[in-house]
Amino acid sequence: MAIEVYSTDADLVKIRSNILLLGETSWEEKHKEAFSIINRVIIGRWYQKAAAEYSIDWRQTEFSPDLVETGTLTMLSSYKTLELIYLLLMKDSPQEDAFERQHHLFRRLYREEMNEVLAIGISYDWDGDGEIVAEEHYQRVSRTLVRI
Repeated sequence: MAIEVYSTDADLVKIRSNILLLGETSWEEKHKEAFSIINRVIIGRWYQKAAAEYSIDWRQTEFSPDLVETGTLTMLSSYKTLELIYLLLMKDSPQEDAFERQHHLFRRLYREEMNEVLAIGISYDWDGDGEIVAEEHYQRVSRTLVRI
């Protein structure tokens, strides 16, 4: 079964206990939106380079969220979902309101978490056998050019 979200309302409640009291009983659509945004960033900033390391053409073998180690992106998705929720709740006014401050906070937390996830690397089941072995944990390699 294909996954459609990396986080749930229960994950949001762990971070903001009153999030389900802010006009919605479920933020499912925001979770799906965050899922889409995260996948787009991962493809652009990680998957294309990582696939090349495994001699896989990323244009022929598309990124599959089902192959990411379970739970790896839960916090990242929670932050992005909260950022999107607070963006929706912000008021149109010249002065910043509490929802706008929360939006900025979760945007910053999302960016920091994304950078950490990409720096550590994503465990991805490259061969699709249902098991992620040590060789499938890709870590971005930094290359330094030294002039002599």
